Amino acid sequence: MGVKEVISRWLLEESYTISNLEGVSVPGVEWGLAVSTQAPPGVKFSVISPSDKRDRVILVLGVVISPEHRRELEKLSVNERVRLLHTILSKALMVCSDCKIAVKPAISDPQAIVINLEVFNDEIEKYGKSYFLRTLYRLINTYLAVVSGFNEWFPVVVSEKQQYYPYM
Repeated sequence: MGVKEVISRWLLEESYTISNLEGVSVPGVEWGLAVSTQAPPGVKFSVISPSDKRDRVILVLGVVISPEHRRELEKLSVNERVRLLHTILSKALMVCSDCKIAVKPAISDPQAIVINLEVFNDEIEKYGKSYFLRTLYRLINTYLAVVSGFNEWFPVVVSEKQQYYPYM
């Protein structure tokens, strides 16, 4: 059984929703899975195998900055925006120092934050499901660190029905 099949089985066993990204031709991607956690709204991420580095998979997660937060960011000077993003990225990196984190399109004009975490196939084979899931939880916790950083700075209050706890 290949890495894709093993990861798919583990995700399904843990009640994640998955679908193949193979129908979408993305340059540089051998195969990919679109994944989401349970509970609304759910955290969505991808697991991809890069064509040029078949010895690993990359967990890819994007955090789109909400319209409410974007409006507040636009009120800040560029220096204040950069300071705020520094604080939020520092929180994210404390959760996941192995993550590769980028602000798109630029730190002075943030619209999304992309988080990548590489997991090597030999680690998956050697350490198994528990290792992979702990790595996945770290990615999801990084998402929560980014979102909580924005909400700490400018709270967006949601109804009790909309609150989201990914592991409960």
